[in-house]
Amino acid sequence: MRTDLRLLAACAAALVGFDAHALLPNCTVANATLAFGAYNPVIGTPTTANVSITVTCSAVVSLTTQVPYTLLLSAGSGTITNRKMVGGANSLPYNIYTTSSYTTVWDNTTGVSGNVTVTALLGQGTDTQTAYGRILAMQPVPVGTYTDSLTITVSF
Repeated sequence: MRTDLRLLAACAAALVGFDAHALLPNCTVANATLAFGAYNPVIGTPTTANVSITVTCSAVVSLTTQVPYTLLLSAGSGTITNRKMVGGANSLPYNIYTTSSYTTVWDNTTGVSGNVTVTALLGQGTDTQTAYGRILAMQPVPVGTYTDSLTITVSF
């Protein structure tokens, strides 16, 4: 009986330093589909689309806490700086960006960071990031269906 009490006291003392921190956090990301719709190569403006990516984290917490995370995107069928959708023997260049200004490519090293607020003892919370896709204007491709698959990795 004393051994159990000492073990319990040791665990309780160890948890005191974690008052506002998450213990055993687990984060997942929901599948997201970025759909550009029909691409018209003769229009002189880029084709754009965006999608919300939802991150859900759960953890054992003693108080409200933030679980920091980073979302990374794989290259897909191309490279990080030159992604491409494939349709048969043809490919259509595109990329995914971190903001609607289309200046920073969403990559697999820096990614996009955020925080999920988790409350209550066995809490769960969500956060959303937006991915901004763009196909440059006047790409010389035939009419068809073009697709690519990327892997979203959440690090927490």
